Amino acid sequence: MTNAVEMPTSRGEFVCPPGRAAAVRHMLVCLDRSAAAHTCLPYARFIADAFEAKITLLHVMPSPPVTQEPNRTDALEWEIARREAEQYLSDAESSLGGPSETLAHQIAQGDPAEQIVAVARDLHADLTILSSQGARGESAQDLGSTVQHVLASAPGSVLLTQPTSSASVPPKRILLPLDGSVRSECVLPVVVDLARLHGAEVLLVHIVTEPASTAVLSDAQDIQLARSLASRIQANAEGYLARLRERMLHEVTAVQTLVVRRGEERQALLDIASQRGADMVVLAAHGSTCNAERAFGSVASYLLAHGHLPLFVVQDVPNGRDTAHGNGNGHAHHVARAPLSARPPEGD
Repeated sequence: MTNAVEMPTSRGEFVCPPGRAAAVRHMLVCLDRSAAAHTCLPYARFIADAFEAKITLLHVMPSPPVTQEPNRTDALEWEIARREAEQYLSDAESSLGGPSETLAHQIAQGDPAEQIVAVARDLHADLTILSSQGARGESAQDLGSTVQHVLASAPGSVLLTQPTSSASVPPKRILLPLDGSVRSECVLPVVVDLARLHGAEVLLVHIVTEPASTAVLSDAQDIQLARSLASRIQANAEGYLARLRERMLHEVTAVQTLVVRRGEERQALLDIASQRGADMVVLAAHGSTCNAERAFGSVASYLLAHGHLPLFVVQDVPNGRDTAHGNGNGHAHHVARAPLSARPPEGD
C-alpha cells in the first residue's frame, strides 16, 4: 500500500495513484481524559487492524507554572497531574491490545490545538483521531475551538468520532459519497480494506441536484428541460455506481448503490446516513473542484460540522495542508486556515 499523493498530469488534473489510494501507517489519537475522548480508542484499534498501523496516544497538559519560593504548591499539583496523565495514557494503551511495538503514548504541554498539530507533523501521522466533544462537552453542532483548529491544520486524514452516536464499532455499514470525480473514487481502496476486515456492507451514494424554480429559472419550458437533464444525470449515475461496484468492490461481501435527487446535497447525505443506518461515513476531503488552500471542500466541511456519525475524511492533498505555497527555492510556507465555522461557502 502507498500513501495518498497528488499526481498531476501535464495539464494539472488529479490522477489516482496506483495501488492503494491511502495507507494509514501511523495514527495520532487525541485524548483529554474525558469520557467522550475515550470513544476514540475502539476506532483506533479498528483502523490499526485494517492497515497494520502504529498508534500514538496524545494528551496535552497546560504548561507547568513558574515556581516562586517558598510556595511550591502549584508546581506540586502540576506534577501530580502529569503523573496521573501518564498513568491514564498507560492504561489506555493497555486497553488497546495489539503488539507493544505498534503502541506508544506522549504527553505534550501548551495549547491543545497547537500541540496536537505539531505532534502530528513531527510523527508524520497519516491520520489524526479526535472526538467531536471534549472535556467541555461541545457537540458536533457546536464544535469547540480546539477541534476546529485541529481539523483545519492537522496534516493527513482525520477521523472525527461522535460520542453520542449509537454506531457500531467496527462498523456494519459504511457510507461512501461519490460525486463522479477521480478524487472521490480514490477513497474506494480505503473503504474496501475497512469493510473487508469485519464484513461490513458498503453503501455508495450519489446525489443529483433537483432543479428548483428561481428568478433565473422560471420559464416552464426551461424548468422542464432542467428536470429532463437531471433525470438523464440520474440514469448515468446509476450506471456509474454499478460499474464501480463491479470493478472495485468485488472483495466486499455486500455493496448497495443509491442515487437520490435532492435540492441540497450535503444535508441529503446526512439524512441518508441516518435513514440507512450507517455506522461510519468515509469520503475524500475534496471533490470534483478542489481548492488546495482549503483543508476540506464544502461537503466534507459540512459533514464535519453537522454530522452525527463517525466521519473518516481521507485527505487527498496531504502536501497542500502543510505546504500550500512554495517560495521558489524548494521550500514551502504553511497556510493558516480559518476554523470551519468561520469559512464562507465554497466548492469542493
